[in-house]
This record gives sequence, C-alpha cells and structure tokens, in this order.
Amino acid sequence: MRVVIVCDPGRVDGGAAKIAIAGARGLADAGVAVHYVCTSGPLSADLTHPNIQTHCLNMPSVWTVSNPIAAAAQGIWNGHARRAFENILKQIPRENTVVHFHQWTKSFSPSVLSVPAQLGMPSIAYVHDYFLACPNGAYYRFADASPCTLIPMSGACLTTRCDSRSSLHKMVRVARQVTTSKALEQAGAFLSLVSNSTFGERVVDNFIPKDHRRFVVPYPVVVAREEPVAVARNRQFVFLGRVTEEKGVRQLAAAARRTGLPTTFVGEGPLLEEIKSQGGPVRCTGWQDSAGVHRILSEARALVFPSTWYETGGLVVLEALGRGIPVLVSRETAAADFVVNGENGFLIDRDDGRSLRAAMMELADEAVAERMGRQAYERYWANPQTEAVHAGNLMRVYRTLLSEQGSQTDVA
Repeated sequence: MRVVIVCDPGRVDGGAAKIAIAGARGLADAGVAVHYVCTSGPLSADLTHPNIQTHCLNMPSVWTVSNPIAAAAQGIWNGHARRAFENILKQIPRENTVVHFHQWTKSFSPSVLSVPAQLGMPSIAYVHDYFLACPNGAYYRFADASPCTLIPMSGACLTTRCDSRSSLHKMVRVARQVTTSKALEQAGAFLSLVSNSTFGERVVDNFIPKDHRRFVVPYPVVVAREEPVAVARNRQFVFLGRVTEEKGVRQLAAAARRTGLPTTFVGEGPLLEEIKSQGGPVRCTGWQDSAGVHRILSEARALVFPSTWYETGGLVVLEALGRGIPVLVSRETAAADFVVNGENGFLIDRDDGRSLRAAMMELADEAVAERMGRQAYERYWANPQTEAVHAGNLMRVYRTLLSEQGSQTDVA
C-alpha cells in the first residue's frame, strides 16, 4: 500500500497540518510507503522517516502574496500547483496508491482535488473544515457571531455578510467555491470524504453530492499515558486555542469574572488584548510550546472548549481526557461526541452563560472534580485514539477504496 498525503504546510501550523503529519508518521511506522506533498517548509522533524518521501513545491500561501489580485487568482485556481502535483503523481505507481487530501486552501487551491481522478487513482479528503461546501469554510456568520443555517451558495448565502474579513474576501471565496464544486464534479466517485466524528459528517452531509463516499475516522491523539492530573488539588480552568470570537472566549472570560474562578487562556488572537483588559481572575499566557502546554494542563481543574461554531475537531479535548482532566464542551461541536455529560465532563449550550457558569461552579467542588477526572482518564484509556490506532483505521478505509477501484491491495 502507498499513500500520498497532500497538505499546504510541511510543518504544524494548525489542526489540519498536525493531523496530516501525525497520520503520515503513524502510517510510516506501520510500514506504509508515504509521499508527503506540501507547498511550504520548513519540514517537520516527524516527517524524517525511512518510509516517508517528502515533496515540497515551495509556493507561497495566498496570505503572503503582496499583490491582492494575484493572491485571489491563486486561491481560486492555482494552475501551477495542479501541474506540479500532477507531475509528482505521474512518477508514483498508480497500483495500490491512495491520495489523501488534508489542507489545500492556502496554497494548492481546489485545482488539485480532481488530479487523482484524472489519473485513475482513488482519493479521500479529510473534512477538517467546511471549505468543500461553504465559502468561508466555517459555516459560521462571523458578523453575527453565530453558526450559519443557510444552504451554502444559495441566494441567501451569497448576499449575507458572513466573512471573517470583508465582503470583498467573501466574493473571492464564492468564486473559489465555484471552482471547488467544479473540481468535485470532475473527481466524482474517485474522491471520498472522511470526517473526524459523526457530528462533522452530519453537518456536511446535505451539502456535498452523495457520489462521494463517506467515512468516519477519529483523529489521532498524541498523549503519553502517565499518572492522571490531580485535578482536585488544582484550581485553574484552562482554554487552549485561538483567541477569536467563534472560539467562545468572550463567554468564558465573562463566566470567570462572574464566578470568580481562576481561568487561563493559552493562545493568541484578535481578542487577546480585550480579554486581558477586562481584568478578573484571568491570566493570558500566549502560545506555549508542548512543554509549556503540558505544564499548564498539569495545573488544570478542567479544560473549557466553548466554541460557538460547528467545530469539526477538538484534539485538545481528547488530550485533556487522556490526562484525566474533566472537560466543558459546547454541544454543537465534534468534540461533544467524546463527552458523557456529567461523567467525564459537561456539555454546555452555545452562548448560554448560565450553562457555562453552572458547569464551572459544579467542577469547583473537589469531590466532583476528582470523580470526573477519574472517569475522564479511565474512559479515554479504555479506547485510546493513538497514532497506531488511527493508522489502522485509515488503512482499512484505504483498502476499501482500492478494492472498489479494482486494485489489489498490498497489505502492509
């Protein structure tokens, strides 16, 4: 079996790249030959492996192109990337090969999505976001700070101010969505989709043609099994992620002030200074390296994941559960699939400050925190989503695709 992984960056700069690189490593460890195709470096050290061959196209992200017209054109349809990617695939044997797309919106563009089909290769795309159907990729109305309920690319969608940047950006994204739809049509049944959870699959299901087969494979979680965090002795409620509107940080900061419970924000973003300026029992640490995150989670009473958009991921939730840390998670996110309400954490309602405050106050009780922390740890390690487990799940999906394409699989 051979797998070609496609992802804009060759390093971890967000959740999609983290999953792509962890997946490449897990597959390589399982004996699968992996080709990792990216547009920019530097390359992650995790891609240094005898079973991984890297191909870096050295192309800029659309966000670094100084000419806005050139940037827009590249984002809508990058013909250069398509030709370069096609040349790479032509050098790889087609038999027993699957192409796996992770991230393509920053440099590659939709132009690459139909290339495997053109060459008769099965492919699959991870639904890390909603760019396959929704122009702004989040299925979220940034102007209203609320999840979207419109049909993507409908008349109502096209006339709605929903972009995180500007109406002009929305116009460019709409044009890109037209070319994305074209690429999906060209790929046809050669392209399948894989979601991290049943939640993400439900959100996207009605907006993408049914000829693209669907699978659900949970993300890999890189967390060492060690003694669970002594959450009953800790006091900090911890947020990890981008400090942005859709992440629910305003609601969490308000809850911290109302309850007086100490809360730590780990991350950067446009709302960071606002959160700092409002005072209360809040501290902001900025981005931390893995050692810093490990230390802060060791001081956590609970992890709070208050996203107000239809979050497709939530790796940090699983990482917290693996360390025995209870979690407070928005119901309308993929991470909610991993929470048993009242057992290993609480499910909270989006934009409901009372729901969030009540959950925080309940976890302020040491006995509740200790019980939930124990449940979090035991439930996670009863079925851990390790890189090896993830690789095994992916390989089963790949074999299915290869079999459907009439190929004979070479089981690693």
